[in-house]
Amino acid sequence: MRPMTSEERRRRHQRKMYRMRERSAKQKRKVSGQFMNRVVICMILVALIFTVVMIIVFVRIGSEPSTLIENVFRFLSVEGGAMALIKSVKTVTKRKSNGTDKIQHEDEPEQSEEV
Repeated sequence: MRPMTSEERRRRHQRKMYRMRERSAKQKRKVSGQFMNRVVICMILVALIFTVVMIIVFVRIGSEPSTLIENVFRFLSVEGGAMALIKSVKTVTKRKSNGTDKIQHEDEPEQSEEV
């Protein structure tokens, strides 16, 4: 094998630096992924606070606004279901884009086939 010339070393170094810059730029553009977790925490807090307020209203007045309670919890459950669906679709498409055709979620262990 022949030794590399200085021109080849320079090109190799430039390609390496280009790849490093591209990775760095990709990391800077990446979204943290914590948004959905924050929304879930906020939804839980809203449900908890709303429940406490409705208990206080029931104790003071003696009746509860059942339509309001029904609609608030319906909204929270639909919102939570939509976020779960989004997360599931992202997980499945991420697995398919990595080359595996099986539907397997990130948290599941690898399945090995033994014959």
